Amino acid sequence: MATLRQMLDNAGFCWDTGVIVWQDVTEAAHSPGWASEDEWLKPEFIDKHHAILDTEFYASYGAPRCPRFVAKDHRRIYFPVQYDGSTHVDSVCQSLTPYVDGSAQFPYPGG
Repeated sequence: MATLRQMLDNAGFCWDTGVIVWQDVTEAAHSPGWASEDEWLKPEFIDKHHAILDTEFYASYGAPRCPRFVAKDHRRIYFPVQYDGSTHVDSVCQSLTPYVDGSAQFPYPGG
């Protein structure tokens, strides 16, 4: 079991400068990661105390149950990545300079 808060912590998310947009799905959706457009609910900004951040979900293989979100802090943009339902949080630099100067590895999410 995992929580979005744990995954963002592991990815190095800065809670002091961070902003998170979360998109819930209808109860009919099989999983947030595979929800279709007609199952998406209106996205909303959430704060660091929102309950979805501490809601446990199964992060291993099967269906991607990680909440739908995009987040950013002063350095990076964070998003869920899944392979056969196994989910983790990945990120990219907001600035392209770290990729050019070699201080950041080029992203290549998925599998």
